[in-house]
Amino acid sequence: MGSKGHHRYHWQSHNVKQSGVDDMVLLTKITEDAIVENLKKRYMDDYIFTYIGPVLISVNPFKQMPYFGDKEVELYQGSAQYENPPHIYALADNMYRNMMIDRENQCVIISGESGAGKTVAAKYIMSYISRVSGGGPRVQHVKDIILQSNPLLEAFGNAKTVRNNNSSRFGKYFEIQFSSGGEPDGGKISNFLLEKSRVVMRNSGERSFHIFYQLIEGANADQKSSLGITSLDYYNYLNQSGSYKVDDINDKSDFQETMHAMKVIGIKPEDRTMVLQIVAGVLHLGNINFKEAGNYAAVESEEFLAFPAFLLGIDQNRLKEKITSRKMDSKWGGKSESIDVTLNVEQACYTRDALSKALHSRVFDFLVESGGSLAVSFVHVDAVHLENSSPDSSSPRSSQGNGEEHRELLHNGRQTCGSAELGAEGGIAGPVEREYAARPVARGQWPEASGQRPLERASVYRL
Repeated sequence: MGSKGHHRYHWQSHNVKQSGVDDMVLLTKITEDAIVENLKKRYMDDYIFTYIGPVLISVNPFKQMPYFGDKEVELYQGSAQYENPPHIYALADNMYRNMMIDRENQCVIISGESGAGKTVAAKYIMSYISRVSGGGPRVQHVKDIILQSNPLLEAFGNAKTVRNNNSSRFGKYFEIQFSSGGEPDGGKISNFLLEKSRVVMRNSGERSFHIFYQLIEGANADQKSSLGITSLDYYNYLNQSGSYKVDDINDKSDFQETMHAMKVIGIKPEDRTMVLQIVAGVLHLGNINFKEAGNYAAVESEEFLAFPAFLLGIDQNRLKEKITSRKMDSKWGGKSESIDVTLNVEQACYTRDALSKALHSRVFDFLVESGGSLAVSFVHVDAVHLENSSPDSSSPRSSQGNGEEHRELLHNGRQTCGSAELGAEGGIAGPVEREYAARPVARGQWPEASGQRPLERASVYRL
């Protein structure tokens, strides 16, 4: 019976057929063939989740499954792991409750080959935590930031490969911070190993990062005019693989979702415009070709320099100089000398591509930092208050009433947050540190003593 007196919904109630075993430690023989046969039997009956002890095995069904709604959230919330059939919600709920009861950080490691469903699994875990953790409007805004960071990072870091239409081409460590009451107070995203080479080259039948196709398909008339957007096959960086469309991806609607995600996580309109300018500038850079001129590289058609230079905010001649030559510093007899070395065609192509890859990588890092730092800023005040929620008379600082001492107390609280990995090394990163470090706090404004650590962390680690 549910808490309101009605029968709890069970997503397998319409089909009580037993398919294999839920937990493969119960197999009579633990062999590779037995494991594969059990997984296959359950997969054919649409049971994609199977336990093997504390490990959850998920087999990608390559279709939408019907058991990820509100009814399933209600079913698995607060339930023991083996009370219901295997499900990723059971794993997420077990992690969340362990964090709340034991006051220990939790981590989920999601691994598998390309196309196994790692990205979607991480989404379901974060979605479940968002639904069961409660909170008011401010907490809901933090949840929106955490959830909306996914489509944004996917636009700039995911691409179609021969095996997966939405393959993550980077590693991601997603950390969610919680208050002592179990409400998400912020998050931190770390990325690594972005496949920058995909910007300039890829295998036949694959695509570059989604954002390039989204921009071309989804930009409005004004954006296309200001960014010089034309057709997909016009750009050398996109036409080399012969793959432009993906059956189950709508680039036009995804572009609107990407722009909405940038707005939700707090990126300013002028910064959103600048991001699009750099994306378009990268596409235009790929159309700059070179010719041989006396054993050196020369730009084949200088009219192709104008638009990327305009979009990137640099001088056209300066751009030409930097992609056809390099500066070499030499020291001789205590003196230093700078020499301009002219590049050949092959070297110029490498330089152009290196610039394009670096631009995309910097934009990606900017988006990761924008989402992470904003979420951290919501954590900061509550974290400091709870960490410093016992200003008793025995404390030298709490016995002082002047603003300078309370500034110091707030500064120390910020350092405690830094050790809890809320920001960069040593404290909250960037603007957040400047905003709160010098703000005086009157003694009467400190909250009641709670005696609890302010934050616990649950991490989703996608390999």
